[in-house]
Amino acid sequence: MTPEEKFVFDLQGYIVIKNVLTKEEIEKINKISDRIFPRDYSNKDSNMGGLRRTANVSKWDPACQRLIDHPKVTPYLKELLGPTFRLDHDYCIFMSRGGQGGNLHGGPETANGCQFYKYHNGTMQNGLSVLTFFFADAGPGDGGFICVPGSHKSNFLSDMPADVRELKRVEPYVVQPVAKAGDALFFTEALVHGTTPWNADHERRTFLYKYSPGHISWSRTYYKAEDYFNPTDQQQRILSPPSVGGRQSSLD
Repeated sequence: MTPEEKFVFDLQGYIVIKNVLTKEEIEKINKISDRIFPRDYSNKDSNMGGLRRTANVSKWDPACQRLIDHPKVTPYLKELLGPTFRLDHDYCIFMSRGGQGGNLHGGPETANGCQFYKYHNGTMQNGLSVLTFFFADAGPGDGGFICVPGSHKSNFLSDMPADVRELKRVEPYVVQPVAKAGDALFFTEALVHGTTPWNADHERRTFLYKYSPGHISWSRTYYKAEDYFNPTDQQQRILSPPSVGGRQSSLD
């Protein structure tokens, strides 16, 4: 990470990493998504409305597996989670126009200590964190991911009004980051965040890969390397269960 990127992440609690994926990578994974997880938004009685999601997208195809340790994002994972980071769980979110989101949630020192942001002796330390890959644009006002920049360091989180958390009242300190297809957005779960209704005519298409430091697990289940397509040694280390003693660096 550049000095400016470190400044931005420490300030905001998230950072948009531009041009992570090529046009070819975007097109390939979009085709895989349409084949493996076709979305039918016509069922008006569905309690999911215009939102569709499912887990374990990293297992869909070698192209999805490569996102686990994509070379353009692993330096950020190492810097922000430490060299023994691990993949905790993953899923996708697709939304059609009008698809409903969810209230603001998260924050520092929540989820039994799994979600945190700390700075010590020149190093940023994060708990459970999210790397969101965009396979369609999220332009100004499109909706989708929203957050309260800087809330990962808030000392007055309990004073956030309930109607703001429930998105019944819009305040300027709640923002929707803008991203292009091919970008990735990294944020710590210590950041207050949520999802607003999708307002664009095109479909929202995102993969969320959630990582933790090597000694922490939010998920109650662990990955099995044998479920993947000839995973590399590096991917096997990133997919390994949490531990402290004897844990190797996740990166070659």
